[in-house]
Amino acid sequence: MGLPFDYPIRNLSRRRVRSLLIGFACALVAAVLVAAFAFVGGLDRSLQRSGRSDVAILLSSAAQRDLVRSALAPSVAELVTAEIDGILRIDDVPAVSSEIHMATRVRLAGRDRELQGFVRGVTDRALLVHPEVTITNGHWPGVGEVAVGRLVAARLGVDTADVAPGKQIEMEGATWTIAGVFSAPGTTTEAEIWAPLYELQGEARRPDVSAVFVRFADPGEIDTLEAYAGRRLDLEMTVIRAREYYAELSAWFAPIRGLVWIMVLLIALTVVFSGANALQMSVEERTSELATLRALGFGPRSILASLILESLILAAAGALTGLLLAQLFVRGSAFRIGMGAFRLEVDTTAIAASFAIVLSLALLGTLPAAIRILRMRTAFALKEE
Repeated sequence: MGLPFDYPIRNLSRRRVRSLLIGFACALVAAVLVAAFAFVGGLDRSLQRSGRSDVAILLSSAAQRDLVRSALAPSVAELVTAEIDGILRIDDVPAVSSEIHMATRVRLAGRDRELQGFVRGVTDRALLVHPEVTITNGHWPGVGEVAVGRLVAARLGVDTADVAPGKQIEMEGATWTIAGVFSAPGTTTEAEIWAPLYELQGEARRPDVSAVFVRFADPGEIDTLEAYAGRRLDLEMTVIRAREYYAELSAWFAPIRGLVWIMVLLIALTVVFSGANALQMSVEERTSELATLRALGFGPRSILASLILESLILAAAGALTGLLLAQLFVRGSAFRIGMGAFRLEVDTTAIAASFAIVLSLALLGTLPAAIRILRMRTAFALKEE
């Protein structure tokens, strides 16, 4: 014989403070889990989307695959264009982009504080190599102008209005006007400032470029560029596929992802032990009540099923609350890391996994109480006050 379905619900209302505390703990775990999934997923996806399979990167062989440390002769782009077949051409313009990648200090107009930013020096050809980049507000930068990604405000830790078109920033000893805002959905590029290459070279006093990005019509043709780099020892350059470069960058962040999951595990274990302790105390307080149910003919399994249902209802309510809060405060927000930033993305997988984990933790927390119920001696329990 089973207990009525509304019995565990009534028990929850009888112990409101304890129920609210356990529900709050479940909500916290659900929200933290969603945030962790969003962080790890957003970081991985932003790096994966940043690396195209049809793009190769030429950089200095001494840079050890570090774009910021790399320095190539400015003539490399023209040499590659003239000697390599298979390069994608759009309206007869080769998709070869000489670029500078460098960290820089940025000062907003009217402010004394300098902020850490990342600038990329580019020409118009950069749009051929990075087709995901689209100007969403304003126009492509001209002389004395820059374009900022949608996440530059998050990268600098300022309001979006502070880096809107028409605003001015100081960078590399010069004052630049923000001409436009660009988007590159799901990539780390959105945290960058793009400036005209030749003007940035002059302001930064560097005659070289960091790298040359080459986009091919057929990804298989990248092998020809690798062979060319191997022959031209005088240019001291190496080739890495863009997808491979960002995969290595993703692997570099593996310890950070590990720390995130360790933090989540510690919080989850805290909730499990706290919930188990609360349920154990609840069983001890209700010993006579549970013994009476046994005396009335309800078996240990019926009582245990009711206790599990009570725990699941409370965990589900808390998890739904946590998921709602995560949707409101996590989805679409930006996170700064290193020289870049990325958006936190909450997908259905993260929501379903977080909900399932919270329910599993609730079941795990009922085990000590379940053991006590199964071992309960009815006659002895009825004598307890």
